[in-house]
Amino acid sequence: WLENVGSGFILLALVYMFWSVINRYGDEITANLVNMEGTWGVPFWGATMLFLGIYSTMMLNVSDYSRELKEGTKPGLLTTIYAMSILPCTLFMGLIGLMVSGATGVSDPIQVFSSAVDNTPLLIITLLFIAFAQVTTNVLNNVVPPTYILMDVFKLKFRTSTIIVGLLAFCTFPWELVKEESSAGLQMFVQTYSAFLGPIFAVMVVDYFILRRRKLDIDKLYDENGPYKGVNYAAVIAALAGAVVALTFSSVSWYASLLPAGITYYLLMQNWKPCERFRN
Repeated sequence: WLENVGSGFILLALVYMFWSVINRYGDEITANLVNMEGTWGVPFWGATMLFLGIYSTMMLNVSDYSRELKEGTKPGLLTTIYAMSILPCTLFMGLIGLMVSGATGVSDPIQVFSSAVDNTPLLIITLLFIAFAQVTTNVLNNVVPPTYILMDVFKLKFRTSTIIVGLLAFCTFPWELVKEESSAGLQMFVQTYSAFLGPIFAVMVVDYFILRRRKLDIDKLYDENGPYKGVNYAAVIAALAGAVVALTFSSVSWYASLLPAGITYYLLMQNWKPCERFRN
């Protein structure tokens, strides 16, 4: 219920924020954004790559969310749930950030929102709930997946794993990362880890959609002594090959890694004898 209430309110808050920014900075937005000449070159694709690099962590960990769904949830409803939970808020946040930075030169949407809203009690309530909703969102996106990993690798309890993840998150000093002077380093960080997440994404897509045609034997998949025991080195080699290409084209690392990793994985799985047991 916490997630549902928080996500619903943050969407309403973003709609209100969107309206407030347009109402206060409409002329500046028209002059600086609507009438500006743009480009579809490398800077554009580099910017979208950073966006995808951040969201690829959720793409790869989607099983950590879907395992909580009740059995029998139909594909149509599942697609709607995922689309409504991600797309509206993501688009509003992106548009508000673009409008705010373009109109005022300030990159922090909350700072501009504070100056764009005249109703102080409403502003305080909205900002508090946005902060609250961000906490619930980050618990789902950034705490649940590593918690499951610690439980699986070190056989820890859920409560213990969650506390460790929280302490480790604190040790990364996230308040330093969001400072304006940290933006270049943060961009480099996203580009670097995207060079490894892109190939993993490509391997998973090729494996599931092309090689297995969306059919998995779950019992064999989780059988510690079954046919999938050990390491599939085709996936490791393909991921590393994609990462090498990605690091060579760091500004678009996520995109650059997809084809090399996917093609390498497909060829190895089809022709390399050590991979034969993984093909069954």
